[in-house]
Amino acid sequence: MRQLTFKGFLKKYVQDLAGVQTTNMRKLVELAAHETPRLREPLTLYAFATGRVELFSKYASEHQSFSDITSLINELSCGDLLAKVVEQNECLPDRFLRVYRSYCSVKNRLEGESHTKELIHARVQLLKQQKAVSNYRIYTSLGLNPGNANAFLKNGDTSKLSLDTARKTLALLESL
Repeated sequence: MRQLTFKGFLKKYVQDLAGVQTTNMRKLVELAAHETPRLREPLTLYAFATGRVELFSKYASEHQSFSDITSLINELSCGDLLAKVVEQNECLPDRFLRVYRSYCSVKNRLEGESHTKELIHARVQLLKQQKAVSNYRIYTSLGLNPGNANAFLKNGDTSKLSLDTARKTLALLESL
């Protein structure tokens, strides 16, 4: 599974908050200015992460609601804002730091899920041997993709099954 980056997180987060599947800066700034104020900080960080600060500043300067953010942008350079957010610098407003903490929370959750799936895989292997159950029986009973199921069951590839599916696999073996 690909590693979640801050830039990738920001893109998805901005789109989710805006309720649109676009990265059009003009449209996103308009939404942040009028309909979705929570979008302002993640959008600002997204502009810095993607190198579109000038474009963002141009559109943001047209709205009074971005005045505090545009003054912050004028004080800092591109690398400074992102670096200060990552180091959780106290000089930044807390609303910027919360965005990074959200990213860390999501990233850590994904890593924790991978560890949980590894533990489930070990238990599944033990139950498969004890109950003499084939991989075929497991993936047909659960209606799983044979390639993904075999990658998980034979090789322990935790990226091939969701945590929910791994749990269903374990529950099936425990019920037999």
